Amino acid sequence: MSGKVERMVKSRTRQQPRSTVGGRDTSTSWQPIFTGAIVAVAVSFIVLVVVAADSFGGSGGGDGGAGVSPTETAGADTSTPDPAATGSPGNTDPTRTPTNEPGPDGSIVVACNDILAPLDKQHRLPADCVPPDLEEVPGAISAQGAQYLRTEALAALREMFDAARTDGFVLQVNSSFRSYQTQADTYNYWVQTYGKEQADRTSARPGHSEHQLGTTADVGARGQFLEDFIGTAEADWLAENAWKYGFIISYPDGKEGITGYAYEPWHVRYVGQAVAADVQASGLTLREFLLK
Repeated sequence: MSGKVERMVKSRTRQQPRSTVGGRDTSTSWQPIFTGAIVAVAVSFIVLVVVAADSFGGSGGGDGGAGVSPTETAGADTSTPDPAATGSPGNTDPTRTPTNEPGPDGSIVVACNDILAPLDKQHRLPADCVPPDLEEVPGAISAQGAQYLRTEALAALREMFDAARTDGFVLQVNSSFRSYQTQADTYNYWVQTYGKEQADRTSARPGHSEHQLGTTADVGARGQFLEDFIGTAEADWLAENAWKYGFIISYPDGKEGITGYAYEPWHVRYVGQAVAADVQASGLTLREFLLK
């Protein structure tokens, strides 16, 4: 799968200036003083360069440092995960097997390939979880680069997009599968950009994102994505029809106190047509339904 899915590549190169001080040995008394002064200036210059390199190189983690697009959100890649990287504060055991008991970081690990696994601020996937049947989203419906969804979810999404087109709406996928590491980079970007409190309202911590399941997509239309999608006719169509094709809007309006995330009409998760119909009929949020 790592051959199909894009890799995140981080590199940092630091170069330090090299200074050489030397000369002929003479018996004059001024040479040691002059040589010492030259050495002091050179050392000071090297220290200054090293400090500057650390300052600029260490500010990564957002768009420039890790190649993360600010259009990616939570509740928002296409790269293989790095099992060695936890990306989450306090997460000391990122690859634990599924359990009903909270781990050291207070989260409960859910099964990797269960499309009905609850994922919220208390439940998460293992860091090395990558769906086994990811397929590339066709370029005609992908808003940016190579993106991936699980086979069943992609088939349902294409059917839904075809129905939308019949009704006069052209939908596109803005973000789909995200690896654990990419979600870590995405979350850290938003923390650095807007602060932790706001980031936690709009971006899932690594392991807690529904995108890692490979069954979730952020949808947009006419170049309007994320917050720009709110209030559009396409957003209304999606809210009314997504469940018919097996998708549920995970973070509906006015339910932040339940879901833990701000309103995201663009964020749809595939759960299958039968389950989606039951969720729709229940009037519950997807989180409430999966945890009942």
